[in-house]
Amino acid sequence: MTVAVGVVFSSGGKVYSFDPGGLELAWNEKVVCQTVRGQELGRVVQANRELDDEPDAPLKKVVRRATEVDKETLEANRDEARRAMRVFREVVREQGVELKPVAAELVFDGSRLVFSYEAEERPDAGRLQTALRERLHRRVELRSVGPRECARLCGDHGLCGGGQCSRRYPTHEQPITLRMAKDQDLPMSSGRITGLCGRLRCCLAFEHPLYKSFRDRAPRVGRRVTTPHGEGLVTGYKVFEDLCTVELEEGAAGLDVFIDECREVA
Repeated sequence: MTVAVGVVFSSGGKVYSFDPGGLELAWNEKVVCQTVRGQELGRVVQANRELDDEPDAPLKKVVRRATEVDKETLEANRDEARRAMRVFREVVREQGVELKPVAAELVFDGSRLVFSYEAEERPDAGRLQTALRERLHRRVELRSVGPRECARLCGDHGLCGGGQCSRRYPTHEQPITLRMAKDQDLPMSSGRITGLCGRLRCCLAFEHPLYKSFRDRAPRVGRRVTTPHGEGLVTGYKVFEDLCTVELEEGAAGLDVFIDECREVA
């Protein structure tokens, strides 16, 4: 079986599998990996594990654990990327291009600057790249991103007051749907189920498996059930506690019962 570790290279970014190269790596360790963009510094989010399926191609390797010098290089790259972002905004204004600058990144080995932008129409990328290369004296790559990726790259706190899910957790693969909101009994008003990007909130996808598992096992509201305390009517749920509220007698206060202890009456 192939042994791999999961590594992310930005907050909330995609998890990539790498060959640990004989290293025993733990969660949150910083590592330098060989990628298609050259060497990059990332964070381990999945420790050494055996893959269920063999990969189609050999995994790229973890080069080494990150050293203090590597971490200093990363900070220096971020400083240069911030300066490059200011230049990017200036060039966009000077050329009158209709796009929104989102983020700038100097890849770890310093081989190129990657600029992310959001635009309704496709801009003249060649003209922008030429102007940026002349100003920055580096290889330049332009990357178009959508509203959700834009929010992940430059966002901070969500409407709930906490850090954005898209920046705190590894990205999810499945599409986010209204069914996820309905399964969680959320109101369908856009202000409650959309995030700062204007799209359905990422937390709907992260939390949906818990709600789906609960609903697959729980009796429906309004059904009569038998419990260790007697027979009654299901009137509500407490999903996080794995409980449903059962009214044993009409007009009586509801009693919280574990759903595994409830059986629907035929």
